[in-house]
Amino acid sequence: MQPAAFGATVVTARPAEVAAFYTQYFDLAVTVDLGWFVCLRRGESDWELAICERGHSSVPAAVSATTESSNVFGFVVDDADKVAARLTDGSVELATEVVTEPWGQRHFYVRDPEGTWLDVIQLVAPDPDWVAANTPS
Repeated sequence: MQPAAFGATVVTARPAEVAAFYTQYFDLAVTVDLGWFVCLRRGESDWELAICERGHSSVPAAVSATTESSNVFGFVVDDADKVAARLTDGSVELATEVVTEPWGQRHFYVRDPEGTWLDVIQLVAPDPDWVAANTPS
């Protein structure tokens, strides 16, 4: 079976605030807003991000009872430094500095208002020495 699309959900007591974070900093657009449920998408992408109110009948009680997120959502962007600056200009604290990894990523971590971890990634050229040492011959 191959899924037709992909979606992730943030469960929160503050759907409007969390949705506003993603529309402001990641240019996602609201496609559905029922108050307790907000759906976000970027352009014609085949993935979506849903925001659902904690305690809603559609959310299992065990999920609503969990308030500490250990999920990590990865967002690939054109310019990690630009996104980091936009966040810090908006008084959002980054969880890590922006760093360039030898395997070809320039990235940083930040948390949304609900505490969901975001890995903001810019693809860059990998270090040739790293590739030589880590690629099977």
